[in-house]
Amino acid sequence: MVRSKEFVSTVSASMLQNVVRNQRQPKRHSRYEPTVVYYLAEHAKENGVDLDQAEGPWRVGTRSLSRPGRNSLDTIPVVTNQHTEVMVDTVEHASDVAGLLNWCGVHELNVIADLAPPEPWEGGKEG
Repeated sequence: MVRSKEFVSTVSASMLQNVVRNQRQPKRHSRYEPTVVYYLAEHAKENGVDLDQAEGPWRVGTRSLSRPGRNSLDTIPVVTNQHTEVMVDTVEHASDVAGLLNWCGVHELNVIADLAPPEPWEGGKEG
């Protein structure tokens, strides 16, 4: 069963807001991957959602690095809506995240300083 778009939107936006905040002002030299968002995208695809066909503002792009990064790469994949960029680990993940955000209707990621992810929902089905 595909979770509701509202549920996916809330969780994805919250998680990616944290990622963007960490990427803009890292507290330590560590990387944070939005694995929950990757899971939600994979789950949606497994349940028949064609994320590649989802229309919206999010696109896959790349950011040039000033020096070679991990695995000697010169660029890093990003998901962007022309206002916000989220760095991810692979082009495939960038495509999945962009499609997921477009599919569930997230148009902006409003990064708020102390925003926390929503508490886990304890109950029946989400959607």
